[in-house]
Amino acid sequence: MSGLVVLMAIALLLVAAAIAWGIVALVRRQRYIGSIRQRGWSFVNSPTFDAVARLSNPPFGLGFLRKPDDQITGLTAAGRPFQVIEYKSTYWSGWVGMVTLSRRLPELWITGGETAPRYGVLAHGVVAPPQLGPGWQIGAMDPAFAQEVLTAQLCGRLGAMAAGQPGVNLGIDGDQVVVLNPPRKQIDQLGPWLEQLGAIAAAIDATPLDHWIQPEPEPRLRFYHHPDWYWIGVDDSLLQYTPINRGGYGHRTQDVIRGRDGDGPPFVAFQHHWKTSHTESYTDSNGNSQTRTVVDHHSEPILGFQLPVRMPQLSVGQRGLRKGIGFESNAFNERFAVFSADTKFAYDVVHPRQMEYLMATPGAPFRIEGDWVWFAPGEHSQPAIAFCSAYLRGFLGRVPRFVWRNLGLPDTPYPNRETTAG
Repeated sequence: MSGLVVLMAIALLLVAAAIAWGIVALVRRQRYIGSIRQRGWSFVNSPTFDAVARLSNPPFGLGFLRKPDDQITGLTAAGRPFQVIEYKSTYWSGWVGMVTLSRRLPELWITGGETAPRYGVLAHGVVAPPQLGPGWQIGAMDPAFAQEVLTAQLCGRLGAMAAGQPGVNLGIDGDQVVVLNPPRKQIDQLGPWLEQLGAIAAAIDATPLDHWIQPEPEPRLRFYHHPDWYWIGVDDSLLQYTPINRGGYGHRTQDVIRGRDGDGPPFVAFQHHWKTSHTESYTDSNGNSQTRTVVDHHSEPILGFQLPVRMPQLSVGQRGLRKGIGFESNAFNERFAVFSADTKFAYDVVHPRQMEYLMATPGAPFRIEGDWVWFAPGEHSQPAIAFCSAYLRGFLGRVPRFVWRNLGLPDTPYPNRETTAG
């Protein structure tokens, strides 16, 4: 009994310690929030996604999990709007600080000190100006923009910021100058840091860059380097016409994405969830046989691209036990299995240059059904959608013109990327 009493005493002490720690943490948080508001800034405990909806460059614009948290907003001494916010995604979590520019500009990446470039960035390396000194890395989609924006004044401002912290990880995202890891815990340091960031934005605004102004995007959740993708979230009407597994019950959609890449076909992508149940027998603690119902949860990725015209059924995938239609290339026949209800259509579409493309760029299996192309991507992710989109665009771009004409179109809907003449 004494042992039980000791255990209960220990448990009570642990509970008391947890409560005390919670009270201390709450008091500290309230003091922190109070110090923010004393400076005339605002604090939001649970901001909506609108707080970061205009941003699409890493760490924003990547993946389906995107969660903004504690948010500090206000104005710098010069009246420039700023935001410091906690952000979590599939690939990164931490704090971000940003101030507003007068124009939307192309993306630019500047890292200094021991800071590594951000995850997911696609940019061309640019030689850093000598005014920055050693250890700086510059990235831009257009090196000419980087050369124009990196004036002596901006380099001086960047050097001043780097002098006060271990490294600088800065980027231009539309009309925001965004920096990772602001000193948000030390409010006395955050104010001067924001003034430095405001000075950087002022140096950029002072540079004649109007010929680089970017168009205003639609106000919706966006994806990095995919301007025509957009987030929907849930759309269970898709369950009525997409090729989902129709067994079980409790069918629902999650992470629904729509969009297109350039002149490629529009797509819809989502994760499909459903349940099944089965009864199993077991023996209870008294040795009696019992039965219980077990619910199993299932999911599958769905990815389809809509064509401008209905096409005969055709499927392309890696060869398995079934050989499929035979083509003149033995190497192709050994790797791929093609099935179609119309053999002539298959021969017209999978011609020698098409076979070369499929062998050089192996992708996920797909099948054409009516005016849709359905993929088996293996996962529901931004990289998988992007790869299948590019892969299919390459395939459709190699369908001969006469095939499209035979289907009722005046010409190929996908301009020549090695499209066969017909």
